[in-house]
Amino acid sequence: MKKSPRRKTHLKVALLVALAAFTCWALYGPVSGVSAQEAEKKKVSPMLDPTDPSSVIYLDTSGKLAGTGDATQPVSEAWKAGMAWHPQALSGEGLPKDRYGLIDWVKIVEDNIIAPKHSLDPDAQELPALDVVVVMPTKIESVNAVNFPHKTHTYWLSCEVCHPKLFLPAKGQNNMNMSGIVEGKWCGVCHGKVAFPLTDCNRCHSEPPLVQK
Repeated sequence: MKKSPRRKTHLKVALLVALAAFTCWALYGPVSGVSAQEAEKKKVSPMLDPTDPSSVIYLDTSGKLAGTGDATQPVSEAWKAGMAWHPQALSGEGLPKDRYGLIDWVKIVEDNIIAPKHSLDPDAQELPALDVVVVMPTKIESVNAVNFPHKTHTYWLSCEVCHPKLFLPAKGQNNMNMSGIVEGKWCGVCHGKVAFPLTDCNRCHSEPPLVQK
C-alpha cells in the first residue's frame, strides 16, 4: 500500500525536526546537562586576578573582553574597532619602566617615544613645560624634603588643573600631610590612581631634610 502525500509530508517534517534537534545537541550539548560547577566557572570573577582571563581587569566597561594581558594577541572588540589599548598588554611592549616595574611615562616623553597633546582643542595655544622645581619641607627632621618638578607635571596638565583648587600657589599655604595624600587629597588626587603609586618614598622625598618652621 502506498503512503499518502500528507503522511509523507509529516514524515519529512518529523525528520527535519529530529535533525535540527540533533545538530543543536552536537553543537551546544544538552542544556540541562550543565553542572553547577561549570555554571559557576562561567561567571565573571570579581577578583583582580591576572591569571584568570575572566577577571574584571580584562573586561571593558560594558563587560566585554578588552584584553588578556598578552601584548601579542588582539584585544577583542576594542581591537576590531581599531582602538586597542589595555594597561596589562601595554606593559609588555618594551616601554621604559621604573624600578617597581611600572611604566615610566616621564622617560617616555623625554625620550620622544610619545608627544602628549596640550589640549583636545586644536586651536588651543600650546605652552612650553614650566621648568620650576619647588622643594617642600617636611614636619619631621629625619624625613627628606620633597622635590616637586613642575616640568614633568606640565607634560600632561595645565596650571588650572591644580591651581588653586588642589594647591594654593603660595609658599606655606598648603598644610599637606601623608595621611591626607593617601586618602586622595593633594597629590593623592592622581598618584595611586592614574599616576605612579606612593610605594617609592624616595621618588618624591629626594632632597636633604628641610624642616618646616
